[in-house]
Amino acid sequence: MVTHAFNYFLLLSQGYLSFAQNVPTACIALQAQLGSQKVQSSGPGYETGATGAWNLANSQIRPGCIVCPQESVDVQVAMKTIYEFDSRYSVQAGGHSAMIGWDNTQDGVLILFSQMTNISYDAESDTITMEPGIRWGEAVAALEPFGVAPVGGRQSDVSTGLLLGGGLSWLSPAHGFAADSFKSLDVVLVNGTLVTATADNEHADLFRALKGGGSRFGIVTSYKLYPVHTGTNSEKSWISASIMYPNSSAEAVLNATARYVQNVQDPNAVILVTFLSLITAGIVEPLVSVNAFYNISGSNTSSLPSTIFGDFLSIPSINTTITSPVSYIEISNTLPPGTSTGSGSFYGASAIATRRLGIQAGVARGGNAIDPPPGGYVALQFSEQTVTGAPFPPAGGQEGKLLLLEQIPPTPGYPLFMNECDKRQNVYETYGDYDFMKATYERYDPTSFNVRKMDGPIGL
Repeated sequence: MVTHAFNYFLLLSQGYLSFAQNVPTACIALQAQLGSQKVQSSGPGYETGATGAWNLANSQIRPGCIVCPQESVDVQVAMKTIYEFDSRYSVQAGGHSAMIGWDNTQDGVLILFSQMTNISYDAESDTITMEPGIRWGEAVAALEPFGVAPVGGRQSDVSTGLLLGGGLSWLSPAHGFAADSFKSLDVVLVNGTLVTATADNEHADLFRALKGGGSRFGIVTSYKLYPVHTGTNSEKSWISASIMYPNSSAEAVLNATARYVQNVQDPNAVILVTFLSLITAGIVEPLVSVNAFYNISGSNTSSLPSTIFGDFLSIPSINTTITSPVSYIEISNTLPPGTSTGSGSFYGASAIATRRLGIQAGVARGGNAIDPPPGGYVALQFSEQTVTGAPFPPAGGQEGKLLLLEQIPPTPGYPLFMNECDKRQNVYETYGDYDFMKATYERYDPTSFNVRKMDGPIGL
């Protein structure tokens, strides 16, 4: 033992002296174990990782070091060391969280999945296997030749963190939350142990908790998913509509959205309603956007059904573009990729419809941590994005949001959407089985290490 210890410190003195200055001891130990290619505290690779978050506020945070694992065992080593050194840490798949501190950590260890981006499809088992660093645009493109797609994000730059928060997709009306497509998960626990969780093995509670439970329960290093057979790019089976309305039509669009959620039972229909404010030459212009899609596979329909979309099509608009037929990969590239980190929307909101049929599809696959009531509902997301160089948050902005939420509070009994929540909102307590979530967290992290050492959802 003594000889081993001597060699270890000798190695540090010769090769790690500059690295050790002002770097947490966990980082020094991690580089000794994983090497300088996988663990960095300076240089171009470090700068790219430290500043790569979508939220510019998170890109200003400086981790003590960044670990770029290439396989699950690297994540095990990282978590075991973080745990032993009682270090702060964070995990970043694509870095698309809007919450400050959720995908970076000041002076701690950032685990960055930029080197774990593999994806494959096995036709025999009808299973997608993918690593956590892949982005949805890459995933859809890689699987298109097989005619399948994951129930994944609507913006191509978003990554797999979406799954852990439940996740909503263009495919959700027929297939539920994105997390409902889980078959099995490889999970590294806080102490570095690797387990595989499925719906019917000894870690079934962990499996369910990760279907909407976020980052608190462990680090998923591999996802096995049920695919959706969406067809190849040559198989055009969708109708696409993009409608832009003036602000004077906003109330009519809201009313049409409410009727859509209450009355539409067709799983082939999906919408996204967005309220945005564009800045042009310093002038703020409020607008409303609706993206609507309809899957015409196996039907004789060649236009958007008026019984479903008629309300939206009849509202006075600035322009309406309907394209038919289009493929699913074309649908998946409808929205901007989500790479912009500066100018654009000054203040906006989106209405995310979660309909009865999607909820039922999730229940058919064993349910999820969110456990919403069986009826449909709308999740409203309010957001602000400032131009580069402007103060953040804007003066009075937070107070204004809190006043708005006081005036229109969430409906009791319906869950908040973790992927779009404010970090001060207790999403877990709005879930259908909050006691189950707390009990499962206690089983897998009895010392509350994750809650104490990583920023993220509150309530456990």
